[in-house]
Amino acid sequence: MATWRASWLALAVSLLLACGPSPPEHQLVDAVGGYVRIPRGAVADGEVHFFTFEHDGARVNFLVRTDAAGELRAHLDACYGCYQYKLGYLVEEDDLVCRACRLEYPIGDATWDFIGACAPIALSTSGEGDELLIARSVLEKAARYF
Repeated sequence: MATWRASWLALAVSLLLACGPSPPEHQLVDAVGGYVRIPRGAVADGEVHFFTFEHDGARVNFLVRTDAAGELRAHLDACYGCYQYKLGYLVEEDDLVCRACRLEYPIGDATWDFIGACAPIALSTSGEGDELLIARSVLEKAARYF
């Protein structure tokens, strides 16, 4: 019976990958002076904004959101558990939803606790004036998830 379940799960995942939704199109960003610089005014609106940084042929997808306290937070468009399916997340109403396992994370929450291994991978950021900065080196290391 366990073999049947494993076979069924493998079939379901392969169908999801073949016929499931494709990841959203992301806005391309580049690093200047060692950092990807995102204007706070463009992302501090309570919405989720998706971006792509290209590194050695990999498209490193990430997102920026504003939590309920008004703080900007950045995460990879991937998690430790489901990144292998390369589906990322999508926004459904007030939640960020994993396309692979369908776990939901309220966009306004200050932190997203891990549920199993599925939670968006947090990115270290800093600020400079009216810009949110993400170090090129952080995104380059994250390329392994894509």
